[in-house]
Amino acid sequence: MGSCPSAPTEFATNSLDPLCNGERMWTTFLFSSLFTLFGGWFIILIYDFTKALIIKPRRLKLIAAVKHLCRVNDFSVRRPSLPYTVSNRGNDETNEDYFSWLQAVKEWENNLISGQTKMGKTLVGIIFIGSIASLILYFVDTKNAYIESCTDINKSFTMQADLGLNVLFLIYFFLRFTASQHKRRFWFSLYSIVDMFTIPPSFVALYLNRNWIGFRFLRAIRIMNTPDILQYMGLIERPRTIRIVQLASRFIAVWIACAGAVHLAENSGDFFCNFENAQEIDVFNAIYFMIVTMTTVGYGDVYCKTYIGKFFMLMFLIGGLAFFATMIPEFSTLFGNTGQYAGRYRIVKGKRHVIICGHITPHSMTTFLRDFLHKDRDQAEELDVVIINKKTPEIEMEALLKRYYTKVQYFVGTVMNVADLHRIQVDKATACLIIADKECPDPDGDDSANIMRVISLKNFNQRTRVLLQLLHYKNKMNVASIPGWSAKDGDEIICIAELKLGLIGMSCTVPGFCTMMTNIFRMSAYKTRSSQEMTQAWHWRELYHRGAAMEMYLEELPHSFYGKTFTEMALICFKLRVMILAVEMKHTDENGNTRMIVEVAPKDGCIILSGTRAFMVCSSSEDAKRVKYYCSICYPNIDNLKPTQVKRMRKCRHTAVSEEMVPIDIRSVSQSSIGKEKNKNPIVRLLEGDVHRPLLICQPEQTDSTSLTQSEPPTDENMSNFDSTGMFYYTPPRRIEEAVLHMESLRERRLAFRRQNTMRDGKTVGFQQSHFTQPTHPVHFQDHVIVCLHADKSSPTIGLRNFVMPLRASSFHRQELPTIIFVTDLDYIRNEWDMICTFPDIYILNGSPSNPYNLQLICIQDCRQCVIISTLDRENLDTYLVDKSSVLCTLNIRQIEMKSAGYVSVMNLTGQNTFDMNTNQTRALLQNTIRTLTTLTIDSNVQYVEQGDTDEVELEFYLTTPFASGAAFADSVLDCILSCAYYNDNAVNLLRNILTGGVDLQLEEILAEGGGFTRCESIDILKKRNRARVAVLEIRELIPDIDIRTDPITFSVLFCEAIQRHHMIVMGIYRLLDVLLRNDPKTNTKQFIGGHKRIVICYPPYDYHMDPSDMVYVMQQSRPYLDQLSRQNSCSSPQTR
Repeated sequence: MGSCPSAPTEFATNSLDPLCNGERMWTTFLFSSLFTLFGGWFIILIYDFTKALIIKPRRLKLIAAVKHLCRVNDFSVRRPSLPYTVSNRGNDETNEDYFSWLQAVKEWENNLISGQTKMGKTLVGIIFIGSIASLILYFVDTKNAYIESCTDINKSFTMQADLGLNVLFLIYFFLRFTASQHKRRFWFSLYSIVDMFTIPPSFVALYLNRNWIGFRFLRAIRIMNTPDILQYMGLIERPRTIRIVQLASRFIAVWIACAGAVHLAENSGDFFCNFENAQEIDVFNAIYFMIVTMTTVGYGDVYCKTYIGKFFMLMFLIGGLAFFATMIPEFSTLFGNTGQYAGRYRIVKGKRHVIICGHITPHSMTTFLRDFLHKDRDQAEELDVVIINKKTPEIEMEALLKRYYTKVQYFVGTVMNVADLHRIQVDKATACLIIADKECPDPDGDDSANIMRVISLKNFNQRTRVLLQLLHYKNKMNVASIPGWSAKDGDEIICIAELKLGLIGMSCTVPGFCTMMTNIFRMSAYKTRSSQEMTQAWHWRELYHRGAAMEMYLEELPHSFYGKTFTEMALICFKLRVMILAVEMKHTDENGNTRMIVEVAPKDGCIILSGTRAFMVCSSSEDAKRVKYYCSICYPNIDNLKPTQVKRMRKCRHTAVSEEMVPIDIRSVSQSSIGKEKNKNPIVRLLEGDVHRPLLICQPEQTDSTSLTQSEPPTDENMSNFDSTGMFYYTPPRRIEEAVLHMESLRERRLAFRRQNTMRDGKTVGFQQSHFTQPTHPVHFQDHVIVCLHADKSSPTIGLRNFVMPLRASSFHRQELPTIIFVTDLDYIRNEWDMICTFPDIYILNGSPSNPYNLQLICIQDCRQCVIISTLDRENLDTYLVDKSSVLCTLNIRQIEMKSAGYVSVMNLTGQNTFDMNTNQTRALLQNTIRTLTTLTIDSNVQYVEQGDTDEVELEFYLTTPFASGAAFADSVLDCILSCAYYNDNAVNLLRNILTGGVDLQLEEILAEGGGFTRCESIDILKKRNRARVAVLEIRELIPDIDIRTDPITFSVLFCEAIQRHHMIVMGIYRLLDVLLRNDPKTNTKQFIGGHKRIVICYPPYDYHMDPSDMVYVMQQSRPYLDQLSRQNSCSSPQTR
C-alpha cells in the first residue's frame, strides 16, 4: 500500500473545523447509515420469517373461512331454511371492512408515488426538485465549509434547509416502502441506498450539532429521473428524444456522483494515515478530473493522493469506463447517423413534394426513383421526393440518396406517428405512395401493415391522396371501408398479384405482352439517330431500346379533333408521330352515378367531344404536346407534312379562340345521321363549360341478343358457359381431385407414343400394330400452357386467379382457350383451388416442376408457353438466391429443348462427343422452340436465365435479351406502374381494361370479397364480350399481298392499312432475332440463321421496313372484321362442308 507521509500536508488540518477541537466524528455519521441499511434489512428478514410461521397460517385460515361463508351464503339463497345468525353476518362485515380498508390504503399509496395520476406526478416532481435543491446545498457547503464542521444548526441556513428536505425524503421513502410488494428487494434498490446514506446523517447532525458533508453527493443520482419528469410535462414524446435524455441524465448523474466521491476522499485524507495526506480539491476540479479520466486523456495536473481515492479510481476504471463505453456507440447512433435525418421538411416556394413510405430498400428505390424522377416527366422538375422510414440509411442507401441529393430527402420516422407526419408535412404533400414488400413471406401481414399506414394518413388528413400497393386482391375491401378513401379524389390501389400475374397470363396468349406493356408504362430516354432511320442499319439493341423508350402520356385533345371518329383521330395522331391507345369517357351506371372510365380502342362509332383525354404513346413529352397543339386550320393537309414541320409544331392563335366557337347540339342528332356525317369529317365544336354532355358519344351495339345468338357458334351461345359478370368463361365448380392428372395414365400415354413412333419406323410387325390401343386421356397436350409453380404447403398464396382470368376472358372464342396445367405441390394449390375451380380446362400435376420427367410427361415440347414462378426461398439470407428455383427450372427446360434438338446427350457429361459444344449450345438457345417466361425477384439474376450473350451482366434489366424477347419478368417493373399512376390518373385502369376487359363493379366486388364466380343468368350480360383485346397476328393477315408488292412495306403503311381496313391499332412488331441481326452491319449472321427467338419492338420508326416473317401486336375488338367475314361465309354456305 505504501507508507503514510511523515509530515502532514498543508491542507491536512483544514479538513476539520477548528471549533471541533481536533475531535472527528465522521464514523458516527457513517455508522448511522450502515446501521439503518443492515439493521432495517435484518428487521425485514425477521418479519418475513415470523409472517411465514405465524401470520401466514392465520391469514390462510381466515381466507378459508371467508370462502366457506361465501358458499354458505350461496346455499342459503337456494335454501332459505338454513340458519344464518346475526353474529355470522357481523363477522363477515367486519372482515370485509378490514380487507377493504387495507386495499384502499394500498391503492392510495400506489397512486401517490406513481406517475400515472396527477397527484403522483406532482409528488414525483416535488421530490425531483427537492433532490436538485439538496444537491445545490451540497455544492454550497463544499465551497464555504470544512468536510466536518461544528457549526450550530440554528446559525446555518444550509443545514436547516437540508434537514427539511430530508424530512420530505423520509416521508416519500416511507410511502414507497409500504407500497412495495417485495420489501427486501426494495431495501437494496438504488434510490433506497441513496436515502440510507443521506437521510440518517442529517438527523445525526441535528443531534450532535455538527455537520459532515459525507455522501450528500449521492443526491445527483436523482438526475436520472429527468426523462420521467419531462414526459410528465409533455416536453418530450418521440422515442429518440426520450432515449437521448435517458443517456444524458445517466451520464451526468454518474459523473457528478463519482466526482463527489473523489472530492470526499481527497479532502478528508486516509483515516489510517491520521488524515495527514489530504489535499484540497474543489468540486469543479473533481468533475474536471473525472472527465479527463473518462476520456482516457489523463493530463496529470490533477490526480489522487489518498489511498482511498486511488482505490476508488481503480474500481471506477473497471466499472465506470465500461459503463460509459457502452453509451458512446449509442450516442453515436443517435446523433451521428440520424441527426441529418431527424429534421423537418421545409417547403420551398414553387415546389411540391410527394411522400414515399412502406418497404424502403436500395433495390426497390433504385428502379422507382429512376422512373419517377425521369427528365421526360414535366412535373418532376418541380417535385421533391420525401422518403420516411424507421431504419437509418446504410451505405448503399446513402449512395442512392447522394445520386438524387437535389430531389430526394430522407427522414427517419414512421407515418404511424403524428409527430413524424407533422415533420414531413403530409397535409401539404401532393400524394403519399406506399410501397409493398414483394419478397415478403407473409403477404397478408405486409398488406395489413400498409393498410394501417393508410388509416394513419387518412386520420391525419382525409384530403391526402394515397397510392397504395397491395400484394393480395382480397385485401382491397379493407381499404374501401377507411374513412376518407375516395377513388374520385385520386386514391388508387395497385394490386401486385393482379397486375403481375395478369401480365404473365396475358403473355401466354400474346407472347412478349409483358415486355410491350412494361416498356410503355416505364420512362426511358433514347435519342433517335436519323442516319439509322434513313439507312435501316439498326443495331438490334438500339432499335429495341428506341421502342423501350416509348412513354405514355395522358393529354386533352384540342378542338381540331372534336366531331371526328376515333379512327380518324388515331390516324392524325399517328402522322404526328404519336400512337393513341385509349380515351377517357364518362359512364353513367344504372343508379345514375357518373364516373370516368377508360375505353380501349373504341369502335369507329365513337365521336370525340370537348374535354376528351387520350392515352398517347410517344418518345417524349414534346411529341405529346404536338398533338395537344395540333390545329386543322394551320395544317389542313396533314399527309404532306414534312418531318421538320412536325417537330416545329407549336401552339397557335386558333387554339386560344377555339373556346368561343358555338357548339353543335349533338344530343339532337340521331345515330343514323352520325353514321352519314362521319364520312364528311365534320368538326363538332363545344364550349368548355358544356360539362353536362358526355365526352364520347358511342353508337349503340348493332348486335342485340338475337343477332349475337345467331352469329356465335353453338359452344359460345350457351349462357351457361359464362359467369355472372359476362367477362369470363365458366364451368360448374369442380373438386380438386377431378383436376389432378394421374401419373400412371401419363406414363402409359408416353409409352404409347414411343411405341407408335417405333411402328412408324417399321421396326414392329403388323400383328403387334393391329393389337395396339392408345390409352385415353382427358387432356389434349398440344398448344397448352404449363405453369411450373415452385411452392410447398407452407408457402404463401399468390392469387392464381389473376393469372387465369386473362386466359379465360370471354372476349376469346371457346376454341381459342388454351388448356392450363399447374405443375406444383397439390397441398399448396388446395389453398387457392376455390378461386379457380369455376374456370374450364384447368388441370394439376402433383409433382416437382424441377423434375424434367414430369415436364416431359405433359409434352412441354408442344406447349404454347411455360411460365416459371417461385414462392420458395423468400427468407434466404442471401437475397440473390431467392430466384434459384426459377433459374434452375429454366435451365432444366433448356436442357430438354437442347436434347430434343440433338445438341445434348449423355455423352456431354462424359466428354465423349466430338462436335463443338459452344456453337451447338448457342444455336439451340436461338432455336427457342420451348417458349418460357421466368419470373425473377432480383433483376441481376436475369444473367442466369440465358447464357447465350456475354454482355447481359452489365446491361440494365430492360435491355437484356430475355426481357426483350419476353422470356423474363421482374417484380421491379411493377414500381414503374406505381409512378405512372401518380402522373396519369387512369393509367392503372387502362392496364386493367387491357388485362380483364375493364373495371366492372360486380367483378370488383367478387374479387375483393374473395368469393367465387356464378353462372350467367341474362343474355344481355354477354354484350360485355364485345370489347378490345391485344393480339399478335402474322403480318400477312393484315397485308396479304406483302410478298408481291414492289415497294417496301413500312411501319406507316402497316399502321394505316390496319386501322383503315381492320379497325386495329398496331402497337409494335415481334421480329425474329435473325432478321434483326441480318440488318446489323456489325454482326456476322451466318452462324445464327434458323433461330426462332423474337424480340419485342414497340412502335418502330415511321419509315421502318417490315419483313414478311414479322408478327404484329394489335389492339382489336373481340370479333375483328376478318373473323366476322369468315364466319358469315361459313354460315351462308353450309352445303359445301
